[in-house]
Amino acid sequence: MIIRDIISTLEAWAPLSLQEHYDNSGLILGNVAAPVQKVLICFDLKPEVVEEAITLGADLIISHHPPIFRGLRHIDPSTLLGSMLKKSLAHSINWYAMHTNLDNIMDGVNKMLADTLKLKNRHPIIPTETIRQEQSAVIIEETGAGIFGLCENSYSGEALMKLLKDTTRVPIIRHSGNIPSDNIQRVALCGGAGAFLADKALSLGADVLITGDVRYHDFFDAAAKGLWIVDIGHFESEQFAKQTLLRFFTKNFPTFAALVSDKETPTVYYF
Repeated sequence: MIIRDIISTLEAWAPLSLQEHYDNSGLILGNVAAPVQKVLICFDLKPEVVEEAITLGADLIISHHPPIFRGLRHIDPSTLLGSMLKKSLAHSINWYAMHTNLDNIMDGVNKMLADTLKLKNRHPIIPTETIRQEQSAVIIEETGAGIFGLCENSYSGEALMKLLKDTTRVPIIRHSGNIPSDNIQRVALCGGAGAFLADKALSLGADVLITGDVRYHDFFDAAAKGLWIVDIGHFESEQFAKQTLLRFFTKNFPTFAALVSDKETPTVYYF
């Protein structure tokens, strides 16, 4: 297999056209004609992941967050990023990122958390339409930021937060305090930093917006407008990206070696 084969299948599922304007998804390091025998999937590409790829003989690392996000003016091998680039080039390891394009599809980053909450009648909080050609048929898919849906059963605030803790293993949940009545059923969720969706979630009649990276004034503004906002952490709200990518590889490349990194260390710790 060559990288182009893998990329074409990945981008048919989560097209790069769906990434946000500020993003840097796609092939970051490597050559589309390079051969690939093994893929290593991770959340953040860190030095320990590069070392793991070398040990495992992985030719391609697929991360959720792009390891090069902003403009890169020079490369210093003594820096963290520079050393990862140097080692990866020396071992012919390619880098590919699926970030906001994976966020913006209905079976992407947010799907597994929506499945846990058993949301039905799902649609994006801020929808767009994607048109693609599949053989002779034109397929119109609903895409966009976040997921809004209805729970099969209503939750109390305490029950919902306990479920989120059990599912994500986050030890602390921050929230705006204005917990609604026990009849919590209309749920908006967005992995990562999704507080920008608060007004739209409120207009949809959401009882709660579940996301991460909520700032102090975001809590204040949401509560003032009558929306309960729950922050379960950036990583915790997006951690299922790895399992989502592995599931995709298992389905579409059943005879191909794809592994999930077990060497990543947390970025945020709790005490």
